[in-house]
Order: sequence, then C-alpha cells, then structure tokens
Amino acid sequence: MTLTLAIIGHLVGDYLLQNDWMALNKKKRTLPCAIHCTLWTLAVCAFANWWTLPAVAVLWVTHFAQDRTQIVLYWMTKINRQPEFVKPPSAPWSITVVDNVWHIVTLWVVWRFVV
Repeated sequence: MTLTLAIIGHLVGDYLLQNDWMALNKKKRTLPCAIHCTLWTLAVCAFANWWTLPAVAVLWVTHFAQDRTQIVLYWMTKINRQPEFVKPPSAPWSITVVDNVWHIVTLWVVWRFVV
C-alpha cells in the first residue's frame, strides 16, 4: 500500500503541483527544477509517510538529475535505441511515459531498499 501511496504522491507532485514556469524552465535553469523537485519530494513523502533523511535525499537528488538533464532522451535514443520514438507523432507522450516509468522505478527502489 505504501508504494501505491508514493505513486499517488508522484502524480500529485509531477502534475498537480508543477506549474508552467517550472515545467517550461526546469531543463534550462536550476531554480525552477529545484523548486519542482522539492514540491514533488514533499508530495511523495506526505502520501507515503517517508520522512527519513535517506529517503528524502534519494528522492530529491534522483528527481533533480532526471528532470534537469536530458537523461531520459539519452536513454531512449542511445540505450533503448529508439530515436524515432522521441519524434512526433510519438513525442511528447513517449518521452512523458518513459520519464514516468523511471520515476516509478525510483519510488520502488526507495520503497524496497531505503525506507
């Protein structure tokens, strides 16, 4: 049940608490990404009751690394070797799905090994 609550917290943090300023600027500037990651981490921890320092740190750092960089596109084009999947008509939804899967994998890792 805790993992399910963490996923709900993820959805709230990534979609309900993230405004246009954060979404449009988090890849370009650190401040919007840091604010988004803080709100996201708070949402996940509030829903799942994961208030330990290791959990908060892992959640925030991994979310920041994923959202501030192009690691999802790198995964899709270089590792998964589907460069056409990052272009229309698949994109931007294909990128959003892969991004969310990685966030959920991170939640599972924290649930299984950190909290």
